[in-house]
Amino acid sequence: MPSTLIQYNFKAEELVRTGRTSSYNIDGIREWLELMPTIPQLSDEQIAIFLVACKNDIEATKTCIVCFFKYKAAAPELFDNRDVDTEEMIHTLKVANVAIMPERTKENYAVICAGLKDTSYSSFHVDSHVKMIYTIMDLILHDNPPAGLVVIIDIKGVGLMHITRLKLSTVKKFFQFLQEALPTQLKFIHIMNTSYVFDKIITILKPFMNKELFDMIITHPPNKSLEYFYEKYIPKELLPADLGGDLTNLEQLKEDTRLKWRKSKNYLDSHQQQIEDYRLNRS
Repeated sequence: MPSTLIQYNFKAEELVRTGRTSSYNIDGIREWLELMPTIPQLSDEQIAIFLVACKNDIEATKTCIVCFFKYKAAAPELFDNRDVDTEEMIHTLKVANVAIMPERTKENYAVICAGLKDTSYSSFHVDSHVKMIYTIMDLILHDNPPAGLVVIIDIKGVGLMHITRLKLSTVKKFFQFLQEALPTQLKFIHIMNTSYVFDKIITILKPFMNKELFDMIITHPPNKSLEYFYEKYIPKELLPADLGGDLTNLEQLKEDTRLKWRKSKNYLDSHQQQIEDYRLNRS
């Protein structure tokens, strides 16, 4: 039975025409995939996404594809059953405001902003939050893939008891995928309203991070002016009102992301079927 091909809202030819990848590279990966029977069939668009993410390094692209399927298949708690209207996701979206910003930066970077709405530590379930984040990253790739990804996390309201909710097995899987299998280029992770709590968190997380990822983290204490942030990193017209930006508040932007998530059900279901095909091929 043929594998499920994921349908994207762009064509690989567009990425070739704009010089982001080449037909030669796409054909090269396709020839390699013929020797990899466990990996499901990939469309030219999905191959192009991996190539762009890996800066057209062929060997790095192959490794990324292998890790993408391996890690997703091994972590059903993080990558399966991603319908936005499940009880799990309804709860998670009540606890956290996470949204894709409607416009990209001049470098064509996509921007995700996140923060807690419900700051009670007992409401925080790390597996569900990781699932939400990675689903939103897949939603970004549905359209023309960005040249990079910027994540802004406001940790206002995060306390020491939230640390007790971390699961080291989930942390390990999260960073494995982020560093070895993410099909886009992570550029910056901005942590807003940092405090001594963040120092405690980073002490736990650092052993799972490589130097390249650790160096992407930029901290912003609450007493630091945001004007520098707007000038150097993200202009305020691309940011939510919660961060002093010109857009509406993050909660409303989350609702826009929730709507996109709901409309993309078939797309996400195709991702799910692909992973199930991979598991079947390996059995």
